[in-house]
Amino acid sequence: MSNVALTPNVPQYWEVLYAEGKDEWDLGMVAPALLDFFEHPSCPKSGDVLVPAAGRGWDAEAWAKRGHNVWAVDFCSSALDSLEMLSNNYPNLTPLNLDMFYLSSRDEKRCGKKFDIIYDYCAFNSIHPGRRDEYVEMWTKMLKDDGLVIGFFFPISDEKYNDIPPFGISRSELEVRFNGILNVEEIIVPKKSAKDRIGDRTGKEEIWLLRKVL
Repeated sequence: MSNVALTPNVPQYWEVLYAEGKDEWDLGMVAPALLDFFEHPSCPKSGDVLVPAAGRGWDAEAWAKRGHNVWAVDFCSSALDSLEMLSNNYPNLTPLNLDMFYLSSRDEKRCGKKFDIIYDYCAFNSIHPGRRDEYVEMWTKMLKDDGLVIGFFFPISDEKYNDIPPFGISRSELEVRFNGILNVEEIIVPKKSAKDRIGDRTGKEEIWLLRKVL
């Protein structure tokens, strides 16, 4: 099967990448930068966590192990199979079979709650670039007024970077997209980054801590 006619907006696109071994965003383990962030003084010690585009759930599992209640969202069956298995071991990890753009804090069938923390690792960089503003809008709808977005952006780049996810984004574009919507509270450069099929991520990923403009 080819993904030529597909876009990141549909689950079949991701199924093809999984099937063809092109799931280059998947580290096969928790992101080293997340484990490093857990030791950072700015990392919240408690709070319910939403993980959009959770994939196979390595990072969602890490949040659950830490004691947080976690809702892990994906619409790709390969990812959901893994999330379901994880939920058998972690009662505080809830998988949601849902297109993350349809999340709602008011509709119980589409999650039905707001969160203290929204954790994003590569999801922002992996969606269709034309939907980035829509994605930020989803964050604001699902985040409590005093909540925190923890965005791991990779790759930080002025280049398109890749023909398949993750797609590059520059600091200046991030600033423009968040302007007037989210305040940038802190930018952290991870001390530990992955080295994988994409290459060494050191110096190419940043952690942005964001809060709503009220």
